[in-house]
Amino acid sequence: MGEYQDKPTLKFYGLFLYIFDHFNHRLFNDQLKDVVITITRQHNVFGHYIFKNWFIVEGKKVFNEDETVGTDEIALNPSMFTRFPLIEICQTIVHEMCHAWQHHYGNPSRPGYHNKEWAAKMMEVGLMPSHNGKVGGKTVGQHMADYPIEGSPFMKASEELLTGDVFAGLYIEANPALEELMNSGELPTTFDEIKDFIINVPKPKPKPQTRAKYSNNGCCSVWGKPGMDISCNTCGEPLKEIN
Repeated sequence: MGEYQDKPTLKFYGLFLYIFDHFNHRLFNDQLKDVVITITRQHNVFGHYIFKNWFIVEGKKVFNEDETVGTDEIALNPSMFTRFPLIEICQTIVHEMCHAWQHHYGNPSRPGYHNKEWAAKMMEVGLMPSHNGKVGGKTVGQHMADYPIEGSPFMKASEELLTGDVFAGLYIEANPALEELMNSGELPTTFDEIKDFIINVPKPKPKPQTRAKYSNNGCCSVWGKPGMDISCNTCGEPLKEIN
């Protein structure tokens, strides 16, 4: 296994397995069984949970159509990692863990629906369900967001997680771009700073302009290379580059 320790895949999944185990211990008394963590690219989806979606056949993980045996799946959308702060990533994982709890110990409703039992579990661990993610939002429905309850078990567990040395090491390993910030001493250190931290991914440089439009008050217009010094053959007026 030594040759695989530096692989990005292990670093990425190792980070989220650690987060899952931490919240399972602190918020669910280790009731939840291990899950298969996967990646989803569904548009505007932070994550989702699927009950017993995987099982083992001859040493290989395959999709489970039976649901009599198997391992649950929690899928995460990596596009949110560069758009939303760390605390919201923690919220997403715990949100899906509440679905897992309900499927094994409660009574879930139709697929995708967030019922009163699920909402009660969310509030118990410290997340307030809200259909729009704001105070006063509906606490049940088909598409639900949430926000942290101040002083709740979730916030205490998140502070313990995000300020711990193990998380910091795993997070930096999974995101090499943070090494420069770490070396410069610019990484956040307090919980209030860390929970609102968003990875800053440099935007790609714009491609250099290869064509420009030139015009002279409507007499004529042409396309050419940027920076040309040209005039109209009809009226003799210079053509100006239009940005």
